[in-house]
Amino acid sequence: MFVDITALNFRSEPRVAAETRIGTVYLCQKLKNVREADVEGWVACVAEIDGSDREGFVSARYLRAPISENREKLVASVHREWMRFARGAGKEHHDPYYLYVGEMWQALGLNLDGTDRDTPWSAAAISFMVKNAGPAYSQFKFAAAHSKFIHHSINARITNDRSAPFWGYRLDEVQPELGDIICRDNPLHAPAVDFDVATSQDSYRSHTDVIMHIDSTNNRIVAIGGNVGHSVKIAEYDLTFGDFAAETRHTFALLKNIADS
Repeated sequence: MFVDITALNFRSEPRVAAETRIGTVYLCQKLKNVREADVEGWVACVAEIDGSDREGFVSARYLRAPISENREKLVASVHREWMRFARGAGKEHHDPYYLYVGEMWQALGLNLDGTDRDTPWSAAAISFMVKNAGPAYSQFKFAAAHSKFIHHSINARITNDRSAPFWGYRLDEVQPELGDIICRDNPLHAPAVDFDVATSQDSYRSHTDVIMHIDSTNNRIVAIGGNVGHSVKIAEYDLTFGDFAAETRHTFALLKNIADS
């Protein structure tokens, strides 16, 4: 089972009290040895807390079952980077986080790091996290610009290229799921980008994040990306009627994860 909320209290007993709190488990963290507790609505499990495995209890309502294998591998890869950047608190130019940004650039063959603050690293982060998700993603268009892999994914769908791990869709064509990549325009840079621009061109300013949670109750998508607030951090998008991604927040495309199909 996996945590399906941004942060969840991990307790020594299946009851809410200050003295039962051991620590916190976080979005998409894997819990081990999950079993029903004697108290309804709770499960007993083992979780990594501050680097060590601990036995305890969590509320069952905030957990989810595993999804498909390669989607789960990408979600795990993104989760690792989010945790490594202290869930958004670790800033790109501070030690040791600038070194982590450097690893992302080096994976693309570029000699940069987090101290090169005039060079956006968000696409390098997505490429790094996808690459570390395993061989099912080997045909991803790893690049220092989001536009390259957005354009590639859209055209992979047009040409029925099933070697590509993502296919690009308009927002009203498919519902977002965990492990998909959501795309938005960067309004600070002209010209404006929409799906048609992304289909015809592979060079434009844009941004993407990996979807980690669908919150239908509050009509939002919780995603994680790089260079968000100068870190690896949560970014939110809106859901519209039918649980489709909304065109708000300059969102224009969804890259559907087809790595398991």
